[in-house]
Amino acid sequence: MKHIVLLLFAWLALGPIAARADSVGVVLIHGKQGSPDAPHLAYISQQIEHAGFLLDRPTMCWSRTRIFDRTIADCMADIDASIGRLKSRGAIAFVIVGHSLGGVGALYYGAQHDGLKGIAALAPAPPPGVVRRPDVAASIQKAQTLIAGGHGDEFQSFTDSNSGPRGVVTIEVRATPNIFMSFNEMRGPANLVNDATQQKAPVLWVSGTRDSSQLPRSAAFDRVPANPLNRYLLIDAGHLDTPEAAANAVVAWLKDVTQH
Repeated sequence: MKHIVLLLFAWLALGPIAARADSVGVVLIHGKQGSPDAPHLAYISQQIEHAGFLLDRPTMCWSRTRIFDRTIADCMADIDASIGRLKSRGAIAFVIVGHSLGGVGALYYGAQHDGLKGIAALAPAPPPGVVRRPDVAASIQKAQTLIAGGHGDEFQSFTDSNSGPRGVVTIEVRATPNIFMSFNEMRGPANLVNDATQQKAPVLWVSGTRDSSQLPRSAAFDRVPANPLNRYLLIDAGHLDTPEAAANAVVAWLKDVTQH
């Protein structure tokens, strides 16, 4: 018993013991209308696994096949499920990495959960209202009117926007007004600026110089709570190729947070 107590005091003096890569689970989240197998996520997935980390790639509620079948808050259960799968493979620590809307999802998850090793947002989608087209604005007004009239849970067709290789485009989605507004409410969970202020783990933030959807560093990243492992990276990339261009930097940062 005496030896156990001495070991406990030694651990407390040294701080948390660093995890090994093969005990760290990484949840990699795709963007809007994307999928876990999207080509622009292939290289970063390979690099994460080659570095020895455990990887899980869920199909989120904003995927091409599901868009939008849940609110963004309810969709966090898909990340919970990923963590559960990683635990079954031996993971004891977790990092959430997301691209585009997946980056927003990662930040939102990080704002709601303690004990994560880190959050990485790669080309995170801008807050609702930053990119606003008349047809999208009309759909938001339609959703708000339906909610006010007691029809918030009835599926309807709406116009939304998405960032792609040719810039921002409009897309048609079918969702309930409540689900649609969870992704388009200015003060809602999809506002990455608000989410940034509530982070509990170190944050890696990557933006591309050729990505017009990205906010200035001062508008969002600089609002993340101070942490010596926070990193901001500006790279020569567009929206879709940011994950590939940042892959090596992401792996290096994963190794850093793993050791702390």
